[in-house]
Amino acid sequence: MSKNLDHRPDCPAPFVDPADRHPDEDAALARRLREQLAAFADGLGRGGWPLHRPACAGVSGVARGEGHFHLAPELFLQVSGWTRFGLPGDAVTVGPGEALLMPARLLHHEQVGAGVRGEPFCNLVLYADGSVLTCHLAHEHAPGLPGIHYLESRQDTQAARALDWLSHAAEVPDAHDWQVRALVIAAVAGARRAIDASGLPATRAEPAAIARLRVLIQNQLGDHALSVRRLAEQSGVSADYLSHRFRLASGEHLVAYINRQRMERAARLLADTDMAIKEIAWACGYATPGYFIQSFRRHYGDTPGQWRAGHAQPAAVAA
Repeated sequence: MSKNLDHRPDCPAPFVDPADRHPDEDAALARRLREQLAAFADGLGRGGWPLHRPACAGVSGVARGEGHFHLAPELFLQVSGWTRFGLPGDAVTVGPGEALLMPARLLHHEQVGAGVRGEPFCNLVLYADGSVLTCHLAHEHAPGLPGIHYLESRQDTQAARALDWLSHAAEVPDAHDWQVRALVIAAVAGARRAIDASGLPATRAEPAAIARLRVLIQNQLGDHALSVRRLAEQSGVSADYLSHRFRLASGEHLVAYINRQRMERAARLLADTDMAIKEIAWACGYATPGYFIQSFRRHYGDTPGQWRAGHAQPAAVAA
């Protein structure tokens, strides 16, 4: 399914490399990120700040439509202004001092705006998957569209814990709000520890421009038009420069990384859901099921159906 990425709210604007920012501005943004994490942990703990959880009960696949999804939950903390989350058949608006926990595999897109007194939009987004934890401040880079303003990423043991806590929080029944809040607070506290422990041997901070590029890729894996050239346009650099910088930082070719991310997403959807093969092909950015099957077999040595038969979780039914 073709999409116009230039107008998609889930594709942030060209990122300002910290090397191009004044050190005082960078330090101020780092302080603000930490202050907001602390403020939300305190506000959620006192029970007065609303915590939204979009419903996703019974949904094992991924709906088609505008926006993107992730394989792990995302936590949005609204600092100022507002965010309207468009969901399949629904919408949720989040204001200052409110939080929203976006469940895994829930398709969504975002529209943002200033507050009633003109306060500029700003929110904080926390995401953990595997051993990597990412936290960023977002601003309104174009009318109604959010973009990454400042980002920190850590490879840390806290990432796996935060993922577990947010995943459990997304599944707890509404009647147990106190338990949901406790899990979310634990995830926020873990993020604070990981960010502040960047000097420890167990924690590795990634260059912000590379971490931001990984976010861009994840937000567009479902679009078959995703390419190094498009990522370079969104990053304000040439394709050759972007590929070179990514390889220097990660040791992996950018094209190979994109393909690997698509294959890993496909494998997880095959194992964890009962989605049809053609739907998984769409969700992973392949224009045709035939090309997806060919690519999957080249990567894993099995067809998607064969791989699912040997790896499907008990709740997933082979398609």
